[in-house]
Amino acid sequence: MGLVQTTDFIGEYKVSQSVYGDLSLYIEKYEKHYLMNLMGADLYNLFVADLTATTPQVPQTQRFLDIYNSFDIDKDSFIRSSEGMVKMLVQFIYFHYMRDTNYEQTDSGVARTVSEVSSILPYDGYNLIESYNQGAKNYKEIQWFICDYTSVYPEENVQLLEYSCGI
Repeated sequence: MGLVQTTDFIGEYKVSQSVYGDLSLYIEKYEKHYLMNLMGADLYNLFVADLTATTPQVPQTQRFLDIYNSFDIDKDSFIRSSEGMVKMLVQFIYFHYMRDTNYEQTDSGVARTVSEVSSILPYDGYNLIESYNQGAKNYKEIQWFICDYTSVYPEENVQLLEYSCGI
């Protein structure tokens, strides 16, 4: 599958271009994970079957475009908003990738990466938690849409996801 591309990691979720190879592994791992939990196995398989063959892949039918694209909907004195499926996945993948990049698996065990030309500042992880929580917000909004329109998505088997207050 190829909804998320390495070039999607820009702006607030920028990742150095020199590490795109490693980033691709994270995309491959977490794209399926989060989408499977978002929709359930049956709806996920139908979603994947509906994707275009060209990269980046996008859904073709309206029912999948409705949850793929961003939306803002007035519902029961609330505004339900999603930044879209790709943005949600970028937020989650960014969280996992950036959390793990300070550490490297070596023959001697797990080691912290050290740079010769710069030093890593003390970091409280706020940006990572914020990235995860923004992904969780988008996940919950897309999930609400799926659950609120069960006649359109009768195959759904959504899995709950909670916000994080720490890494």
